[in-house]
Amino acid sequence: MDRLTRIRKYFDGELSQKEAENFLEWYLSEKSEEEVYAEIDKLWQAKGKSEFEWNGDELYKKLASKKDNERTLGVSRHIQAPKRGNQHRWWKVAAAVLILAVSSVLLYNQAGPTSTPEPMARVVKTNPAGQKSKVYLPDGTIVSLNSESSISFIDEFAEGRKVYLVGEAFFDVTEDASRPFTVYSGYLATTALGTSFNIRSYNNEQTEVTLVTGKVKVEKNNSNEIVYLTPGERAALGTDQSIIKGKADLLAVTYWKEGVLYFDKTDLNEVVETLERWYGVDISAFGDLPSIKCSGTFQKNEYLSNVLDILSHSVGFRYQLEGKKVKLEFNEK
Repeated sequence: MDRLTRIRKYFDGELSQKEAENFLEWYLSEKSEEEVYAEIDKLWQAKGKSEFEWNGDELYKKLASKKDNERTLGVSRHIQAPKRGNQHRWWKVAAAVLILAVSSVLLYNQAGPTSTPEPMARVVKTNPAGQKSKVYLPDGTIVSLNSESSISFIDEFAEGRKVYLVGEAFFDVTEDASRPFTVYSGYLATTALGTSFNIRSYNNEQTEVTLVTGKVKVEKNNSNEIVYLTPGERAALGTDQSIIKGKADLLAVTYWKEGVLYFDKTDLNEVVETLERWYGVDISAFGDLPSIKCSGTFQKNEYLSNVLDILSHSVGFRYQLEGKKVKLEFNEK
């Protein structure tokens, strides 16, 4: 039984208990990530693609309900930050369902002509925590995609050069005066003709656009508020949700593209979130966290253990690192 058939039979409940156990052992292994990505890339290149979307949380619940003895990942953290829970797990479920969706469309289209026109296919590129990549868009634009980030667009830019971003990415846009290039992120839309810029938008209300070369227009969704940026400038939403423009440290903003971890007076809880995203780990913190800000630049592709060694001495905590789990222990006040 090939892998695609096994995935389909699992979600249809057609596997025996032993076969289901074997499937879950493969699914939870590191090897499954490479095989799932390879299958998706192969299917995307096939003819007859169609548009489909899914809700990651719902898909995860669907799989989790079939795992009687599966231990659910959970991070008990005393740091005030967005709950991330099982994000590292559900993307693999979504990928498996993506394979089923694409393959089902291919089989349907091969069965015979249809009387309704095919919808435009949407391309989605996603990085889990701990992984960065480069994405080459249909117009030649190069996107450096950060970890825990995703972009999506209509295949071949059939409806214009429009890209949707969640997370962080650096865009080196191919110039085309007749077709503006627009990135939608959070509550902002950034438009350029040919330029390079960085967008950080892990949180809709904290989207930040930084221009490196060229010129861009940044506008707030559903409003007439517009600002224009020149190289070295940044735009972000203020506390009143209006667009604020200011100067940017271009080197600091783009360090991540070179694999350099950089903090500049960064709150400790944000440092923890960044480390989770950067190294693909789950961090639990216990005790009283000091109200301090961290600054530092780490060497390219620095080991997590070295980063934790330095932070533990400067901030004041003990840590345990076991695989993808990190435990931080702060002294009680």
